[in-house]
Amino acid sequence: MLDVDTFLTALYAITDDFYKSRSRKDRPPGPEASLSPSEVVTLAIFARFSRFASERDFYRYAHTQLRGAFPTLPDRSQCNRSVRSHVGLIEKVVALHLAEVLVGIDG
Repeated sequence: MLDVDTFLTALYAITDDFYKSRSRKDRPPGPEASLSPSEVVTLAIFARFSRFASERDFYRYAHTQLRGAFPTLPDRSQCNRSVRSHVGLIEKVVALHLAEVLVGIDG
């Protein structure tokens, strides 16, 4: 099994490449978010791959163990709202990227 830092780096690179390869919609109004969409998706996917029992459990881990990788990690409620607001992107990253990989394997 990969160590956490290597896994997060690989996951972020895959997610960021995928995100940048797709056309972007206009940035929503308001202040810039503390985490990029790629960072939000990386954290959300990582939270599901590991042993976390809840969003609160994951946030405690992220807050104490991942601050070096995500120094602008917002408070727990804002982090959870960010994940919920990026559900469509999370689904695209996982589903579309998986489909692209499978097509590449098959044909």
